[in-house]
Amino acid sequence: MTTKIAFVGFGGVGQTLARLLQEQKHSLYEKYELDYEVVAVSDVMKGSIYHPDGLDIPTLLQVVRDTGTVENYPEADGLIKGWNSMETIEKSNADLIVEVTFTDVKTGQPAIDHCKTAFERGKSVITTNKGPVALAYKELSELAEKKRSLLGI
Repeated sequence: MTTKIAFVGFGGVGQTLARLLQEQKHSLYEKYELDYEVVAVSDVMKGSIYHPDGLDIPTLLQVVRDTGTVENYPEADGLIKGWNSMETIEKSNADLIVEVTFTDVKTGQPAIDHCKTAFERGKSVITTNKGPVALAYKELSELAEKKRSLLGI
């Protein structure tokens, strides 16, 4: 089974993870039978794209490096641009949300709402944000368990 991934946030951390996923694709499959494709990226500064059949990671990284926005990704049938982070979580066919946005340390937002929305739709979340963990871990972990999703920190 192929895990479909959506990045919510695509700054340095998100781009580095995407690059590592690409570089280690064969090894990840051999060691863990992890087969995946990145289907969406949504970033408040770099724009948003989605394709249900997956995006080419090297092209995605090159486009963002060269132009500063993912929305300059080459046109293709089925490609959608311009969704905000919530639309990406709600409407994409992603199984896993990689939540790596800038988050307010006092409120944990927008990461807490991203996690809740993903879990409510049966999607798993991996986050690098401390806000959701520090401020809402119990609630988020209970919701993830109830929806049979994973909260990865």
